[in-house]
Amino acid sequence: MNERSALVLKAFLHQAPKSKELVRFLPEHERLWLQDIPTFHDTESLKQISDSNVFERVHWSWFLPTLKSYSPKEQALFLAALTPSTAATLKDALHLKTSVETITEPARQYLKEQLLFSVAGPSQSLPAGCFIDSPLNQLLQLHKKQLIRLIDFLSLYDLAAELRQIVETKILKKIYSLLTEEQKSILQHIGSHKEPYTLPRLGLDRWDGTEETLRNSMHKRGLVRLGLALTHASADLIWTICHQLDIGRGTALYKLCEAKPVEASDEIMHQVLELMRYV
Repeated sequence: MNERSALVLKAFLHQAPKSKELVRFLPEHERLWLQDIPTFHDTESLKQISDSNVFERVHWSWFLPTLKSYSPKEQALFLAALTPSTAATLKDALHLKTSVETITEPARQYLKEQLLFSVAGPSQSLPAGCFIDSPLNQLLQLHKKQLIRLIDFLSLYDLAAELRQIVETKILKKIYSLLTEEQKSILQHIGSHKEPYTLPRLGLDRWDGTEETLRNSMHKRGLVRLGLALTHASADLIWTICHQLDIGRGTALYKLCEAKPVEASDEIMHQVLELMRYV
């Protein structure tokens, strides 16, 4: 039994009228483990275990590969199960000409379950209200655009370190001209920060001088930092954050989160929490 299975079991046992009689069927080491796992005392958290809020957090782009495997008529049925805005976005992405139909509520729930299963598989993520307690759970308060802003802000730590190595005034002025006032303010706040670890340099010595290249390089480095912070997180939190982003960013972040925590992970986790107030 893994940690998330034990968490759900403890939650349901808390509601069971004869929980003590049920627990005695477990091996002794699992009974002792359950004693140390937090219990959900509010019925709302227990309700969330079976409701659809996991589905609502998944970015629409994760459903595209599955939908492309169906016929246009079947695609229209799936889109009927989604919110109008999400359905419209997917309809455009699929170049679907078929009109979206009206379906019954049981059909809606079934189709949403099939889409979620195609993304999450049989071991679906727990709802956010049931996650193991962690400071990084604060990330669940952010929507996609805020997460992207946070990623970009995290890269400012790398930029600050790089700027200290640049002596040519012309290059410095060029970089600052491409930053927003908000980024400049954050950069000033963290500019004197000396990190007690070494990450690969941002590589501005090879920068071609364009805004697009600078922003792309910084965004990739911000993803690396978020991935390092999330190596401390539970599998459920990682799954939720990655799938809240679009499939491109989410897949990249997932791979970064698979690494073992390193010396920098603790420090970067605090950077994530600190920068959340700016997003």
